[in-house]
Amino acid sequence: MFRYLIVSLLFSVTMLNSSILYDKVENIIGQKEYQTHKGLISLLFKDEKKFLNNGDIKYYNLFNELQENGLLNLHLNTPKDITIEFKVLHKNIKAYKILNDTMQALGYRYFFTKSMDIDENEDLLWKIVFKAEYMLDPVVLLKDLRENNCKVLEVKNRGNNHWYYEIDFNSSILSRAIKIEKNEKIKFNKPLRAFFLNVEDGKKLQIISRKLNNWFPHIVFFDKDLKVLKIIKKNRIYHGLNTKVPTGAKYIKITDKYNLINIKRGLTVIVR
Repeated sequence: MFRYLIVSLLFSVTMLNSSILYDKVENIIGQKEYQTHKGLISLLFKDEKKFLNNGDIKYYNLFNELQENGLLNLHLNTPKDITIEFKVLHKNIKAYKILNDTMQALGYRYFFTKSMDIDENEDLLWKIVFKAEYMLDPVVLLKDLRENNCKVLEVKNRGNNHWYYEIDFNSSILSRAIKIEKNEKIKFNKPLRAFFLNVEDGKKLQIISRKLNNWFPHIVFFDKDLKVLKIIKKNRIYHGLNTKVPTGAKYIKITDKYNLINIKRGLTVIVR
């Protein structure tokens, strides 16, 4: 009797996992496409361990499998408004920068914020809209989030070109921040945006401005959670600057107070 109960429980868990996985595939590609390709889908997702981890969906693997087998149609017949809704657990400060940098890196520079709210659980809800002929590629987006050590908890197709992503950023990193080791010298050329550095155990920061620059220093020190520790702003031109790195600093943003053109010949940075 006990053995029968164990077998029944395992069977129920397997059926539940299958239901979760296939329901998600149907939600992503739509009911019509799901019914049309049901046989292929059953074959592709037969090995559930590849797509599930203790009942949680491995979204990158799932979307990648659909895309590689021609089941993820991102093309629209005409340019349309596309809505992407991000739910960020615990309104993590780093989340906005990571998501914004990711969208920029994927080529979406002209999106606008439709809404940004904090719900009753202190989670951030950020909804953006942009017009395009192609949907946002979820495989590329999920890969980028994974490189930033973000955990994607849920992805939903809400219809009418509206997608929802629920993400945990608690263990996230800023993968695009430039790593600089202690006593290392890095020479930066003309910037397209503020320099963003990842530092470890630095005590002092030295910045040298190149000849013919007109640098008005603007430097921000952040901790690992991107909380501001110290801000330096200067109202006159500097050819170089030395300052202490505050305790707990993990990231440093270096820019010009007025315009990046003032440092178009670049800067040299040393952390000691």
